[in-house]
Amino acid sequence: KVDVLVNCAGASKNAGVLNMTDEEWDFTMDIDLKSVFLVTRAFANIMKKHNYGRIINIASIYGLVGNPAMDTVAYHTSKGGVVNFTRAVAAELAKYNITVNAICPGYFETELTHDTLVTKEFTAYMKATVPLGRYGNEGELNAGAIFLASEEASYVTGVILPIDGGYTCI
Repeated sequence: KVDVLVNCAGASKNAGVLNMTDEEWDFTMDIDLKSVFLVTRAFANIMKKHNYGRIINIASIYGLVGNPAMDTVAYHTSKGGVVNFTRAVAAELAKYNITVNAICPGYFETELTHDTLVTKEFTAYMKATVPLGRYGNEGELNAGAIFLASEEASYVTGVILPIDGGYTCI
């Protein structure tokens, strides 16, 4: 039995639409979007048998908004796909008592983002665009996932939850 699935995959080849190769596009789509579909399909079938489940997809603030400062068209597109995949699958699986939601993290320092986030330029950009004026802390992101996995969230499905210090509100 599987009660909770968290789809958390992300990678990107940094290039804009004018310079991105087919291979770079496919690389990002396969990791960021296709993997979410494949894993969700497999685990949703298990959850359906038990008439219960929680699926939490990790998208990104860039699945909600574009950013001209970031040359990552495939990443933006793939995470936007995760957002709308979440909504579609939430509607489809609700009859099996399976909730499907997404979290859209803002700026959190991880191994993947560390080199970018520690630069003076990016820190200045973040302070200018994130109303709370700081990076997110690990526990702040975890709290959203813990809630969505809980019984208290049994009536929450199809929700896209930005945890972004207010980035998407401006």
